Amino acid sequence: MPETVELNIPSHLQAGTLLRHYKGGLYRVEGACLIEATLETGILYRPQQGNATHVLWVRPAAAFDELVDTEQGPMRRFSALQQA
Repeated sequence: MPETVELNIPSHLQAGTLLRHYKGGLYRVEGACLIEATLETGILYRPQQGNATHVLWVRPAAAFDELVDTEQGPMRRFSALQQA
């Protein structure tokens, strides 16, 4: 492991930010972490609806801005709705 560990948290993925998934679901950013296998910054997020609101998920920070193909054309996987 490197001597200094830094998380590179994009400003639009700060804790408390509400996100909308391109399929419509709402998620809240809970924080950031270091992904051990890759040493990438991971973003911890939680669904705001459904039966798994108690479950915390993690995804590499870069994956939040990936473009996905939809019937309406390419769009970001997640869009920020508000800052905490």
